[in-house]
Amino acid sequence: MSADLQLRIHSAPAAELVPLLDLMREHGFCGEYERGPTEVLTLGQVYRTREAVLGLCEEVATRLEEDAPNAVFELWQDPHWNADGHYHAYVPKFGHFEAGCDAEGVPHVSVHDLIQRLSNNPEAPLGDWMAGEGAGLLGVAVLAVVGEYRAQSSGS
Repeated sequence: MSADLQLRIHSAPAAELVPLLDLMREHGFCGEYERGPTEVLTLGQVYRTREAVLGLCEEVATRLEEDAPNAVFELWQDPHWNADGHYHAYVPKFGHFEAGCDAEGVPHVSVHDLIQRLSNNPEAPLGDWMAGEGAGLLGVAVLAVVGEYRAQSSGS
């Protein structure tokens, strides 16, 4: 089974551009209008590899963090039939966030997971939960940074 794999790099230091491009070429990522391997990295652009084997998203996310530990990126694999999409985002200062997603890379958290986590400590005020465990579960810090980059890209 396979589904498209998409990558958006928001920020990367110059020293990490070659390893990023090498990884993108290795996995066949192309820009929307490119026919061959990506030769130049445009920050904020979505790159796609068609029909990637399901689960490749995890391997590529791990490699991105290893090969470019100072890069800010989003990576997602589209949903496939009844299989949810898979989203990864990484911001060096805040770490890694992972969740299910739709085909546009919009992450979502399972309602069942949310209920289970909230039920673990029913006496805790919601504000306290959101300042701790909830912030991690919902990717608050990582998604805030990614959202700022997306806003900058769409505004330019």
